[in-house]
Amino acid sequence: MRSIYTSILIMLILVTGAMADITINGDARVRPRLDITDQGAYGSKTSDLYYLYWVRLNVNADIGSGYYFNTQLAHNGAGSFIGKFGTGTLPSSVSYSSGGRGTVDFALAYFGHNGKRFSWSTGLIPVPGDIFLDAHFYPIKPLDIPWILFNNNGAFGADLNYVLAGQKLNLRIFVDDNSGKSVEGEIVTQADTSYAWIIDQSTGTIVRDTSIVSTTTDPNQNTRDKYSLNLSYPISMLGITVKPQIYMTVADTGVAAPLTMGVDVALPKIAGWGMSAAAGVSSQKVETTQYPGAYNSTFYRGKIWGKLGPGALLSWVDITSVTPELETLPTINSTSIWISYQWKLHQSDFGEVSLKPTYRQLIQTIEGEQDLARTFIELTTEIKFK
Repeated sequence: MRSIYTSILIMLILVTGAMADITINGDARVRPRLDITDQGAYGSKTSDLYYLYWVRLNVNADIGSGYYFNTQLAHNGAGSFIGKFGTGTLPSSVSYSSGGRGTVDFALAYFGHNGKRFSWSTGLIPVPGDIFLDAHFYPIKPLDIPWILFNNNGAFGADLNYVLAGQKLNLRIFVDDNSGKSVEGEIVTQADTSYAWIIDQSTGTIVRDTSIVSTTTDPNQNTRDKYSLNLSYPISMLGITVKPQIYMTVADTGVAAPLTMGVDVALPKIAGWGMSAAAGVSSQKVETTQYPGAYNSTFYRGKIWGKLGPGALLSWVDITSVTPELETLPTINSTSIWISYQWKLHQSDFGEVSLKPTYRQLIQTIEGEQDLARTFIELTTEIKFK
């Protein structure tokens, strides 16, 4: 039976390949990690050594005249990692835990058109993580790259861009919550429980808070879908690129709707080294039960990268400060550090193999509540094929 399925799959690939220009590439990683969490005077100090792995497969179809379809197959886990060695989803009730295998999902699935002036794409579109996304959607950062960890560099929506004065004016529309509705007449259910997803700062994981209970007394109920908009436009002059951008969330009454504005400045390379700096502000005026409620925040990033010896060095430092509007809640101050070095062991026309040691640390303080230092020491082995 398995051989029949394999033959059908091969035939489909061959037939589709005859109709469209299809390319397949991908990558795999294995990452030993030492995870150290120190909660200072407000908790314990723990350490854990574990091994993570991922596999991603990209399938891109060019059907001509600028039209295309792209998809990425990966595991729908944090940062696309399938899990740890020795654990996973059990394929059957008779399997041991160490025999578990990860599932494969559509991490990206979108189509669109590339034109000389105007381009568009829609579906589950790629949205690479940056400090602006982190500050907008995750004001209290669990560890330096929450958008990548929890959104896997993608979002449902549309990406539109127009070439203006030689640069792309980019508008992205994200569909964050697609459950808005209008109800006329008597509502049968008078009380309902809403679920809120919050970040556990000690572990950096997302947990569900079921303590929010609302009671409906109005016989008519109207709710809106939740959207986020991102507008950006880079300006280049004398080798310097300045990219202002804005994120704005539109939501129903009583739902968190942050507004984030900032600028990213990239300097020209000096002796093969690149440098950039980003800064911005973010605010959220709706007082919700999800911590920190209404708040004002500032964020900064300094970044440097370039060739060093046989490999390449990448490093950045983030500094963020979140001040809740409620005077009873203290300010949350965070500093994140990232230092990685990538050394290519092999490179050819068909792909590459590399080693990347990485040091990552989050230091976060909340006066009277938390003094957290979380450190990751990693060694990633990666293979790419094309």
